Amino acid sequence: MKTKYIALAVSLLIGIGAFAQHNEEVTIEGAYRPKVNKVDKILMQPEKPQQSFQMPNATTKVLDIDHRFPLELEKLSALGYNGKNGQTPEPTKNFLMAGIGSRISPLFLYKHNSNLTKNLGLGVGIKHYSSWLDIKDYAPSSFMNNAFEIGLTSGNNKNVQLGGNVYYKNDMVHYYGVNLEETPLTDAQIETSCPRQVYNTIGGHFDLASTSTRLGEVSHNGSVDYHYAFDKFGSQEHFLDVNYGLGYAQSWWGDKSHPQKLGFSFGAQYDGFAPAGAIESRILFDVNPFFEVKGEFYRLHLGARVDGVYGEELNDPFFAVHPDLSGSLFVLNKKLEFYAGLNGGRHLVTFREAFEGNPFVLIHSQGEIQAVKNEKLCFEGGVRTNIAEVVDLHLGVRYRHTDNDWFYQQRRDASYEGSNLPYNCFGLVYDETRTVSVLADMRLKLRGGFSADLGFAYNNYKMTKEECPWYRPAMEGKLKLNYDVNDNLAFNVSFLYQGGRYAKVWNNGPYWTAKYPLIYDVVQLKDVFDLSLGADYHFSDQLSVFVKLDNVLNQKYQLYYNYPVTGFQAFAGLKMSF
Repeated sequence: MKTKYIALAVSLLIGIGAFAQHNEEVTIEGAYRPKVNKVDKILMQPEKPQQSFQMPNATTKVLDIDHRFPLELEKLSALGYNGKNGQTPEPTKNFLMAGIGSRISPLFLYKHNSNLTKNLGLGVGIKHYSSWLDIKDYAPSSFMNNAFEIGLTSGNNKNVQLGGNVYYKNDMVHYYGVNLEETPLTDAQIETSCPRQVYNTIGGHFDLASTSTRLGEVSHNGSVDYHYAFDKFGSQEHFLDVNYGLGYAQSWWGDKSHPQKLGFSFGAQYDGFAPAGAIESRILFDVNPFFEVKGEFYRLHLGARVDGVYGEELNDPFFAVHPDLSGSLFVLNKKLEFYAGLNGGRHLVTFREAFEGNPFVLIHSQGEIQAVKNEKLCFEGGVRTNIAEVVDLHLGVRYRHTDNDWFYQQRRDASYEGSNLPYNCFGLVYDETRTVSVLADMRLKLRGGFSADLGFAYNNYKMTKEECPWYRPAMEGKLKLNYDVNDNLAFNVSFLYQGGRYAKVWNNGPYWTAKYPLIYDVVQLKDVFDLSLGADYHFSDQLSVFVKLDNVLNQKYQLYYNYPVTGFQAFAGLKMSF
């Protein structure tokens, strides 16, 4: 593809912490949501790496793809830095990060965490990231992302913990998606054919849970999530997710240190979506009874999931039953784990998922969001091992048989001049898929401040109707290296590879009749080779500066057709904890 393609892949909701790790056009992922409950409130300490494989599996959505590395507090926060003698500094109440990029792209992140009273905690998060200069590599373009969140949590009050937060997110992206050398557009045409898109999301979360761990007592936990999302073109969505579970643990046989547990959970989701006009509603509920048993060298979970859906023009059976089975066997003094699982379930495809995964999407009919993704049968299995607490290794395989698996594709009604839709915007297409994924990853942590995270995934998709699994990679690889030179200076390297991605590009303009059937081209996108280098210098446990060189190889690969990422960029800024 020519270098004049328009770059707007910057526009997903900016995870500023992730941005500090990787390319600005690529790393921005998800919402910053301060975890304010007492168990895992943000204290600016690095989380211990988990052995479970973190790269995307067969259910990959764009949000999960590792080309936008998630927030990593190890290098984002000065408090993630180990102080002298290997001691981690005490957490502080406030963290501030501010910087600027070579394109005069300011970024700002502030987090606050404190106790208002002995049993009441407060969490606050604010972030901003925008482009002050037009991105001239392709054409004038711009973006802006803002988010605010505040949350409260109560302590262990009468064996119950309560928590909740509310948030607001605003994201603006300027559509282009057209090669101006091949399709020249005037400024007036750009304004009408490539308008700005603005997404807003208002939401909240509430949860409660019992904190007692004694045998013979009933435990419970519940949560409520709600969001209202809307865009500039009139699409809007109300989404409500309610979950509640009960559990009873008792030592009916064997050692009391390994009790058995009976449990039951219930969930319900409501989604009301309207592209413009009357809202059409869908409801999904599921019931999940289960039994768990743990021994000295094994773990077993036996359950079933029964779900039902209701909504206009839904073709899914009202009721469905899915297995919920998993187990692990530990050998060699628990240094080696063999695991396997069998499960499934249905999921409401939401407008918010669609535009957070691809900011160039424009949903313009209820039918595009009315589908219910149905994982008919999912299997996973593999082996994990830990060697001398230095190396974590994992090999796994995944199988997914999914009905209404959804993919992004170029809209047929926005691929020619004269359409009343933004040029080269995207919609959703659904297909039944069978996917096999082979996974491998390794985490290495050595003395002397060196750590490495390597991963690889191979995905094989069998499609039913569509020719290719649009935009999903067949192969993925990642490498992250961190090296602490001394108590003050640290370096990091991030590398990502993705290959085997395909785009569906319509090629017949406005002639959509039986005499002129729809024609499309299958375009193989350029492989992703993305290398970033960074350094942090700590003046103290509270103050540090960072420098980041993103996309060092200046690779202008496309996340979506005609939307390549920006090339090489440099960033610098400071981080403060106080």
